[in-house]
Amino acid sequence: MMQDEAFTLLYQKYANFVYSIALSYLKNPAEAEDVTADVFVKLLESDVSFPEDIAARAWLATVTRNQCKNLLRHWLRNKRDAEEVMEQIPVTDQSAELRAVMDSILKLPGKYRLPLLLFAVEGYSVRETAEILHLNESTVRTRIARARDMIRKETGVENA
Repeated sequence: MMQDEAFTLLYQKYANFVYSIALSYLKNPAEAEDVTADVFVKLLESDVSFPEDIAARAWLATVTRNQCKNLLRHWLRNKRDAEEVMEQIPVTDQSAELRAVMDSILKLPGKYRLPLLLFAVEGYSVRETAEILHLNESTVRTRIARARDMIRKETGVENA
């Protein structure tokens, strides 16, 4: 079992990160909170230790993705309104342009949404994103490029 102090530090540092990934998959704040709690319970009960920050982020992202996929497999899902989801994402700059881009990101198909969130929003490199998602680096680069193209077409924002 993980030590309480190490767990607390990881929770404080990565709770929003896990919640953002869960929300991007589930588009439901309550379910995203449940998945976030489940992920940290798994962490608390596990014997895993992280020598580096990147290892912790990768583990948490992978477990979160798997928890969301399991939940999506078991429930008939309705699409959530992007505006409702956008209000729940912890973003400090709520400019109209950013809101339009975030709305567009949330409307992307999952295979494009998560690579773009990990790369552009969370700051992972292409290599790290590929490792987390168990994809080839070229696949991640292609999905990020396609996601950006889709967002540019929808929002008219060139820096997406």
